[in-house]
Amino acid sequence: MRAPGAAAAGKQKAAGSGSRKQQGLSADSGGRKQQGLSNDSGGRKRQGFSTGSGSRKQKELSPGRRKAWSLGFGIFLLAFWQILAMLIDRSFLLPSPLQVLQSLWDNREELFLEHLPATMQVVVLGGLIAVVLGFVLAMLMDLDHRIEKAVYPILTVTQTVPVMCLAPVFVLWFGYSVTMRVVVVVLVNFFSVTVNLFDGLKSTNTERTELMKTWGAGRLQQFVLLRLPTALPYLFTALQVVIPWSFVGAAVSEWLGAPAGLGTFSRSCMMSLDAAGLLAPLVVLTVLALLVSGVLRLVEKKAVTWRGES
Repeated sequence: MRAPGAAAAGKQKAAGSGSRKQQGLSADSGGRKQQGLSNDSGGRKRQGFSTGSGSRKQKELSPGRRKAWSLGFGIFLLAFWQILAMLIDRSFLLPSPLQVLQSLWDNREELFLEHLPATMQVVVLGGLIAVVLGFVLAMLMDLDHRIEKAVYPILTVTQTVPVMCLAPVFVLWFGYSVTMRVVVVVLVNFFSVTVNLFDGLKSTNTERTELMKTWGAGRLQQFVLLRLPTALPYLFTALQVVIPWSFVGAAVSEWLGAPAGLGTFSRSCMMSLDAAGLLAPLVVLTVLALLVSGVLRLVEKKAVTWRGES
């Protein structure tokens, strides 16, 4: 026969074990619930993220659609221009696109055989000299920090004075010659080439540079094999700026005075209040700049195959 104390102790043990079992069951069920909730919330988050990213991808336009939108917007602007010119009905103030094209056709021989070659000569010479000069300056600043400290501030100061304001001074120095127009194009463009290429050379990966040094590569090998390929995207970006500004600089310098050129033709049309003839050379310059820029993009895709890679 068990003692009353022993019976009481047994009841307490049974109660304690029962409470521990209940606590364990509740904790286990609570943990399972929390795990289920976390899995459910995580699944919903992942599902929401994938759905959101999918919707964003769907919202992005394909290249074909972007070109179609751009073409449609261009047609809209031309139609608006045509309607506005018809409403104003003052061709010496605002000629219509059809009148500009008619003037371009009527003066095609003078524009394309006489004035266009003179403008392209200035554009090509000035653009090439600007690229070569910018390349040399960027390379020298990258090789020697003393040259960088001496030249870079001067480059910045040269951009504080608009080149177009200095063009009349160049007329006094060089006259109405090809040299004057080439100097204007060079000064307009060489700063962007120098700065962009210098930033590209500075962006070279330091770890790769140290790795080439451990392999025994000299400074010339590092420049040709590592630094120059790294700076190529920056160089193409600078060239995309050089192309339109070369045409602008050539036209402005011809406007000041030149025996031939599209700017000269525009100036003569302005003196005779021929607005359609004034705009016809601008159409030629715009089309040429777009064509050269498109060719440059194709060359960039072939030459810089690693751009956009993560």
